[in-house]
Amino acid sequence: MSGVLRRGSLNFDCVGGPRDKGRGSLEANLYGGYRETRPGPKTPEISVIALDFRRYSEDLKKPPAEQSSTDRDQPPSRDLSQDPDGDVISNFLGHYTRWSFLWTLLLCLFQLPTTFHLFMFVFQTAPKDFWCARPDNLLQMSISEWRNLSQSSNGCLLLDLDYSQVMYEDNQLINWPTNATQLGYRQCRHFEFSDEEGTAKTLVQEFELVCGRDILSLVETCFLVGAAAGAVLSGWISDRFGRRHTLMAFVTIQSVFGGILAFSTSVAMFMSLRVIIGFASMTVTVVSFVLVVELVSGKWRTVIGILNILPVAISYVLSAGLAYLIRDWRHLQLAISFPWLIMLSIWFWLPESPRWLLAQGRLDELCELIERAARMNGTSGILPSNYRKTLEAAVPRAVESTPEPAGDDVRTVGTDAPDPSTSGPVNPLLVVFSAKYWRTTCLTLVIWLTLIIIYFGLTLHLSNLGGNIYINSAVAGAVEAVSICISILVVLKVGIRRSLIGYMLLPGLCCLATNLVPSQTGVIALATIAKCLIGANNAIIPTYTAMQYPTIVRNFGVGMGNLASGIALILVPFLWQLEHIDPLLPLNVMGVSGLIGAIAISLMKDVV
Repeated sequence: MSGVLRRGSLNFDCVGGPRDKGRGSLEANLYGGYRETRPGPKTPEISVIALDFRRYSEDLKKPPAEQSSTDRDQPPSRDLSQDPDGDVISNFLGHYTRWSFLWTLLLCLFQLPTTFHLFMFVFQTAPKDFWCARPDNLLQMSISEWRNLSQSSNGCLLLDLDYSQVMYEDNQLINWPTNATQLGYRQCRHFEFSDEEGTAKTLVQEFELVCGRDILSLVETCFLVGAAAGAVLSGWISDRFGRRHTLMAFVTIQSVFGGILAFSTSVAMFMSLRVIIGFASMTVTVVSFVLVVELVSGKWRTVIGILNILPVAISYVLSAGLAYLIRDWRHLQLAISFPWLIMLSIWFWLPESPRWLLAQGRLDELCELIERAARMNGTSGILPSNYRKTLEAAVPRAVESTPEPAGDDVRTVGTDAPDPSTSGPVNPLLVVFSAKYWRTTCLTLVIWLTLIIIYFGLTLHLSNLGGNIYINSAVAGAVEAVSICISILVVLKVGIRRSLIGYMLLPGLCCLATNLVPSQTGVIALATIAKCLIGANNAIIPTYTAMQYPTIVRNFGVGMGNLASGIALILVPFLWQLEHIDPLLPLNVMGVSGLIGAIAISLMKDVV
């Protein structure tokens, strides 16, 4: 019997052959990657210990003993190992319980500060009417008279004359040259801004980012460059140091540096800090999403994965209301930064990803987490006394053979990659671009690139189409939130792939249809509809991408999609420079992107 319980015999069934994706495989046991079309009756997919006993123990071939009356009185517990969407963790934590509900709800809140930091830039740089500043000796002169006499219509050029010799007394100009209209112009050095919407300063007004200093696209790109880097590196960081500590550390960085940003003394300082905040914000977004979907299993991964993006749409409405009440960009920056430090209070109680702990072989922490969750769920009494043996059987061989496990060692295993139990860790980059997955990876890059171009192209520049920026943002955010909720029903009814095709195709057609609408109101309406539909796509695509890859390289596969999204984020500010050629040209580019993205999704394999 001791030979049956040897660690080697337990692990033997955990590593299937190259074509074995059934019970006992690593893919089945780690993150719920198990898929079997015709499961056999009364055959546990992942109860490896039971399988070993049935094969090697003659004792278990005897008829089972009569159940005691106490056992018969207890209600039978559902064996989630029989569920094709389950895994070894869900057998002890359940698919979705009170414990996972609490933490997935709290983790959704981490999407809010990231969206605030990204989207508040729209309000912090809201346009104001401006003109060349009046000299001190002409401050009594009315603005309208000053603008008509001294400068060009765009407010960037000033008549080239010595204004120190000009006086304004009794509503009369003294020493104003008679040939002023024949004089040339020079570039303005200082500007004044309209106070029709209040005296609070915007970022543009603070640093006079107009005319020759109009570098808003470059300033916005700084945040997006940081976000692109965070999208690429966040997966590796969270795999190396764990989801919980990575998330809370970057929440701290996001809040502290966001507060420091409010005290920027120059554009250079503002841009440098925005790079750091962009990196931290995207890391918080990605890691919180990964942690959320790793706390649940089964169909709840799709549902919770989509609902995790719902606060993004809600934050657009909150951003519009907050920016309407707080117009000064420094005060607004403080309001969206420091309050989130309160989230650090849950650092100690926040659970680590149970599936990451299993992949790392950290069974002591995993067992403690399972027992804590069981106490909250009221299932401590039905937790098997020997459940640790089942978890030990699911630990990857690559982890067992290494004294100090590294995060990226575990996720390098692919179904078509060499077996880590015999050949050691495999580079995840080689797996996602292997013969089996290179087509999936290339299509993923195209899908994320086109999706982000449309989503953030409309989100960050909806004000370019005209109308009231506060009303447009609030309406678009509210409708997008409804669209995300409806998308859950659509996905469960028609399937995730068909839903994605529709949510990519329709926004593309809406953007192209703006060429047929004569009024600006119609253009804004179509763009708002496109934004809401692509918002639902943005909520679904991370879960869909995760389903395309084997479990241990799943995080890296999603990271490849984030790489494409990072590139798209950098391109978005420059996309809207095309409106100087034609006002609708950016929308046409987004429309074509929608069609390309829909074709790419149709070429992807479907998932269960």
